[in-house]
Amino acid sequence: MNELTDNTNPVNNPEQAVKEFVGEQFIEWLMNYITDEIGKWPVIHELNSLHTKLEKIKKFMLQRFLAQQAVVGRLDGDPGFLRFAIANLSESDDPTAESALEILEQKRQEELIMPTEQLWYRLLQSLGASIEEIQRVEAKEPTRNYTAELSEIYSSSDWQTAVGAFAAHERAMMVESQAILAMLQHNSKLTHQDLEIISTHADSKGGYTANANHVLDKIVFDHETKLLVWDGVNRQLTARQEFLNGLAKYLAVV
Repeated sequence: MNELTDNTNPVNNPEQAVKEFVGEQFIEWLMNYITDEIGKWPVIHELNSLHTKLEKIKKFMLQRFLAQQAVVGRLDGDPGFLRFAIANLSESDDPTAESALEILEQKRQEELIMPTEQLWYRLLQSLGASIEEIQRVEAKEPTRNYTAELSEIYSSSDWQTAVGAFAAHERAMMVESQAILAMLQHNSKLTHQDLEIISTHADSKGGYTANANHVLDKIVFDHETKLLVWDGVNRQLTARQEFLNGLAKYLAVV
């Protein structure tokens, strides 16, 4: 019987998982942990069942848009989290960093050529935001704190910690987007095209799940590295939860 499903001896805490699991087994546990942990957040439960005004949702989504832009960077010269992480890994002489570096570089190139900003504009305009409002929106305190924390993790941490944070981001995007998609569907009559940017992120068979798994493939075998990866995962989840809780005021979520 697979240890992950053996109820007589479950591994239900990070310390035990880091100690006992390696390779694919550790990755499987970690992805399940991230999914389950985010699913416990009160704000996620609220998003899944919330009924509120589109004006509130628009303010929430504008800040979400800024946070997502921070991943790749904005046209005003902001390098973005991915470039920070790529620079971090590029400085390492460890050959095991190479496969993760290749995935991060590929991810950034894919994001740059995808019409991501166009899809975000379509969604935000369908929620009532003007082009000028989208272009001039400023990051509020929760968004500023989130981007500052993630910038620090990706640029200044051990490269394994940066990789762990990236893997957690990819998995978290899927889980959070599923809840946000439910909120948008409950509170609007937006079309499938309007919702494309969120439904793409919410797709459990999409690139976000693959990236989360593959970026860790060759590095989660020794105890020290797994600890560093776990540190990145934990810090990513903490920052994301604080970010969503901070944005909850726009939706009147407690």
